[in-house]
Amino acid sequence: MISLDIDLSYLSNFLNIGTQAIQRYRNNTITQIFEIEAAKGNTRAAEYLFKITSDPEELAKVFQLVNPKNRYLILKNMNEEDLMKVMENLETEQFILGLSMLNQEALVDLMMFLPPESLATVVLEKMDSNMFMNLIPEKFLDEFLSSDKIDRKLMMKAMEDIDEEQLQKMMENYTGQTCYDTSDTILQQMSQLSDDNFMRAVTSFEAEGKKQLISNLLLEKPDLFEEFSPEAMTHPFRTMEKEDILKSLAVLEPQEFLPMVEELPQEVMALIATQIDPRVFAQILTYDFKSVIQQCGIDFK
Repeated sequence: MISLDIDLSYLSNFLNIGTQAIQRYRNNTITQIFEIEAAKGNTRAAEYLFKITSDPEELAKVFQLVNPKNRYLILKNMNEEDLMKVMENLETEQFILGLSMLNQEALVDLMMFLPPESLATVVLEKMDSNMFMNLIPEKFLDEFLSSDKIDRKLMMKAMEDIDEEQLQKMMENYTGQTCYDTSDTILQQMSQLSDDNFMRAVTSFEAEGKKQLISNLLLEKPDLFEEFSPEAMTHPFRTMEKEDILKSLAVLEPQEFLPMVEELPQEVMALIATQIDPRVFAQILTYDFKSVIQQCGIDFK
């Protein structure tokens, strides 16, 4: 039984029942009230009994869904799958307001559940790729360069525009010997390495060389930014204020928030879903959740 916070005056006026008389129904559900009145010959009750389970507008009135408490009382009894169906009807601003109840650490942890393309959108809205690379540890640069989405041919092309000094330092780190070769010579040597040794050489770049290489790769194929791991892409946000993080999330479309909120406890999901428009909620209940309607009773205060 779901007990809603109902103003009895609406039912009293609608059914032409006196205030004292309706108090007898303190422990009855809405359906029971209408059934009892219909049995007594109240024709309006008989006609309306069908309407409240088939007409969203009338359901919203009777369940007083304009009251956020009533929406929450219904939502907290839904399972995770049903709550996700409801939240598909929220707007970006509503998701952001709901997520604002989380602390900064929890918010960043949830961002890691975003699809790579969505997370990349958030990051690049806040900063360019060069700024991003200056804010993350070098290990994340190595992870990126090890992606199987970056083929060797593309890597070689990206190395053509790296400073000769960085190429020399890379070869020195790789071979353990001083290198004075020109860029062309070094690239020729790289082209002759086995795949494993080629990757060892690439990860032998110093941090600045890795950043130049990645910048060149991203100029060629911008969507490669998505090859940064979720840990890497969320790293800069761990030192930001929560308000700045929430502003960054404003670039997402409503449906892009769903992977984040799906990871929340059900009671928090219900709180966020409570922001749904009462009319939309009534439509969802009417067409998709008739069993929920049947559970709704009234706790007369």
